[in-house]
Amino acid sequence: MQLRTMVPRLNLFIGFGGTLLAALTGAYILWGPSKKRPKDKCRGLVNIGNSCFLNSLLQSWAACPSFYNWLYTSVTSSKAAHEKLLSSTIFNILRVLNNEVKDATDPYNPSSVLGALRAKSWVITSEEQDAHELFHVLTETLDEETSSYPSVLSLFDIWHLQDPKNVYQSEKHARTRSQGLLPVLPMKGVEQPARGLLASQLQCLSCGSRSPVKYDIFDSLTLTFPKNYWGALSLESLLHQFVSPEIVQSVDCKGCAKIAKCQVVKSNFRKRVSIGKLPQVLCIHLPRTQWLDNGALLKRYDHVSFPETLHMDQYLYCNQRKEKGDEIRGLSGGVDATLKMLSQAVKPVAAPTSAPVNLLRTLNYDQQFTRTGLFVHPDRSPQIPRELSDVNHNAPPEIAKSGSTDFSYKLAAVVCHLGDVQLGHYVAYRRGIHSGENGNQAIGAGDMGNKWWLTSDSTVTRVSLQQVLSSEAYMLFYERY
Repeated sequence: MQLRTMVPRLNLFIGFGGTLLAALTGAYILWGPSKKRPKDKCRGLVNIGNSCFLNSLLQSWAACPSFYNWLYTSVTSSKAAHEKLLSSTIFNILRVLNNEVKDATDPYNPSSVLGALRAKSWVITSEEQDAHELFHVLTETLDEETSSYPSVLSLFDIWHLQDPKNVYQSEKHARTRSQGLLPVLPMKGVEQPARGLLASQLQCLSCGSRSPVKYDIFDSLTLTFPKNYWGALSLESLLHQFVSPEIVQSVDCKGCAKIAKCQVVKSNFRKRVSIGKLPQVLCIHLPRTQWLDNGALLKRYDHVSFPETLHMDQYLYCNQRKEKGDEIRGLSGGVDATLKMLSQAVKPVAAPTSAPVNLLRTLNYDQQFTRTGLFVHPDRSPQIPRELSDVNHNAPPEIAKSGSTDFSYKLAAVVCHLGDVQLGHYVAYRRGIHSGENGNQAIGAGDMGNKWWLTSDSTVTRVSLQQVLSSEAYMLFYERY
């Protein structure tokens, strides 16, 4: 009797348990397991058809606080607030990649960037593209959107210099040879963080005369591989090769002509290219394609070792010194030749003390970002009291007094190309981002800033720093700190 009463209860329990199990199973099938995203993991990007070259760049920019802050300043201004502008489009994607938009999809579709570029008349096909070329397309387009001044100024702009409402710099920081004062031009806005200046100069090997320093804008440094060397290289050796002097033959020399009292004298010149101004984000391009003598195109797989922390002081123009034992790259009939440093000392020639002052005046609208490094022959110039020198004193007091000589960078991202010259795939190793106290991005602060991720379109994988440093770099992004 007791057994009979227990059976219905057992059946009831089994029936209730089965119903509960079925309900839980149905819920699992409908909603699946909980996919809670780690807070420190960046989002991936959809490959919309050979768009890995774009995805790798966006991930790299998302790892650079200066790019983020530059775009933030641009989109919050009245000029760049339009949603269809490239600056707004990229800034929104960077926010998504850094987990600042909670309801964004993962992976995220970056097609809006290509749409914004096409709206600017750029032709972006669905074929495989080069990441470095796209980098310059993006920076050029963003410059057009964010610049307060047109690339070509009008003569009517002279009227702005004669405006009685102009504010003039103090005599202490704007003294010139004519004792005049310079007006403070309107600020251009936040400078493109990858923008720097190259300084190049020619020096006659016969009379020692020097040409004026020429400054050229750069957004990335392209460091070519040695043609006749195959094997492991270092980033420092490529940088040293970049700033090594070279011999340029048969150049008209006015100094020699003046000494010889004739119209034209051909002479050999020593040419040196160095960095006149370093950017906030240093982009280094390592081209891996090379044309052979038979016309064939191949890819260089040489490993280039690069550090996590890069010191750029020795490559600056102001720190370049002629030392014994320097190697000079000779250019004779298009053939490179390595020559020893001149055995005979060149007679010192007094150089103008304020060659770059016009450059500094031109860049006055960008005075917040003018750094030390634009000097002309500080070792050979006559000693002039600092308060009377017009070199690098066309900047605000806090900039002029800083005199910082520490130009150190921290690795933020690495773009790699996998494959050969015919077909390949771009991936990016990127550093995580940590939000600072004011919401601005800061590298290396906190736990997230020290983590590295391998991003391959929609796939995001945690990797070690050693894996990053062992990668086959195509583009390197360093953030100055």
